[in-house]
Amino acid sequence: MLPYSYALLVLVIVSIVNAGQKVCPGYGFMRPPTENCESTCSMEKDECPSGTKCCFRVPQPCGFQCIVPKDNEPKSGQCPKPDSMDKNPYWGICDAHFCDVDNDCKGVEKCCSNLCGSHICIAP
Repeated sequence: MLPYSYALLVLVIVSIVNAGQKVCPGYGFMRPPTENCESTCSMEKDECPSGTKCCFRVPQPCGFQCIVPKDNEPKSGQCPKPDSMDKNPYWGICDAHFCDVDNDCKGVEKCCSNLCGSHICIAP
């Protein structure tokens, strides 16, 4: 089985790419536990009940579990260009994780990657 940190990175990347699909929640820069994790499903052979998806969980119970995934319906507009955001205090924070998908953000804000690749909520 893949190391948990690698699996978590893969899940975060997949959740960004799969716009319009159900995605697993990300956990930002939390260190995944290495002990006492027990998986009840496998991403390769997702046999979860309808309405759930096999996702890696950091909170207990940790490991791959069948959970209700997030909707990844993009909001209108595009993420701002880096040079337009130099005055935003969150634009350079490298250990932030405020969102996984646009629906995690309030109002018209979108979930965008900042200069460090952290996900922040920001107006388009």
